[in-house]
Amino acid sequence: MIRLISFLSLLLVGATSAPGLADSPSLEVTLDTSETPHLRAWGEDARELIHRWQPRLMNLLATKPKAPANRITLKIRNSNKGVGSTSRNIISVSSHWIEKHPEDLGLVFHELVHVVQGYPSGDPWWLTEGIADYLRWAIYEGKDLAWFPRPKVPKGYRKGYRVAAGFLLWLEIEHAPGIVKRLHNAMRNREYSDELFQLQTGQQLNELWAAYSGQEVKQEDETSQKFPTRLPEELEVNSVQNRTSEG
Repeated sequence: MIRLISFLSLLLVGATSAPGLADSPSLEVTLDTSETPHLRAWGEDARELIHRWQPRLMNLLATKPKAPANRITLKIRNSNKGVGSTSRNIISVSSHWIEKHPEDLGLVFHELVHVVQGYPSGDPWWLTEGIADYLRWAIYEGKDLAWFPRPKVPKGYRKGYRVAAGFLLWLEIEHAPGIVKRLHNAMRNREYSDELFQLQTGQQLNELWAAYSGQEVKQEDETSQKFPTRLPEELEVNSVQNRTSEG
């Protein structure tokens, strides 16, 4: 527990100690509550969260060479479906969820991570959502490793979200500090492959999952997902359109 607290403390200090990163005065956040004026106060709190955390996320993930979005729109829709979604730099949340869970500002944090990610492809989706939930639950919410679910099934990391988030936190603490940032940059530059896990830890992805979850792993070849490398200027921030958050 002490080791975990120290690790997360270092991350948070690193994310806030750089000059000018306490908040982002150059970031313009537009709040649209035209469909839900009764949720304006909640939206203002969410807008403040975006202002405060966008530069910290940029620092944590060391996103280069793409410049951060300087305009983000937060829409609170009058809807009884879904929770939250992101399309480029537009974050949408559903009114029914906020009305039932007004304390859940973390869903906006999760969607903000997707804005910062800006992956040219959302695949593998489990990693896209796993990184977003890792940053939400481990960094923003401060959950310890024991809080995350560990299903004892082969390749359970493919469930994404909190399951993958706990796996990433374990890797950061026990095997490869900084691996989330490396995976993020590989995804951003279309250079991701499952082989990255072996390069960073000396073990294959499925072997790592087995060690984390307590599930025995069968010896088999890893299915490596690769994408062609593109020049940075060809990258587009269109990765996570309408991807639903767990909240």
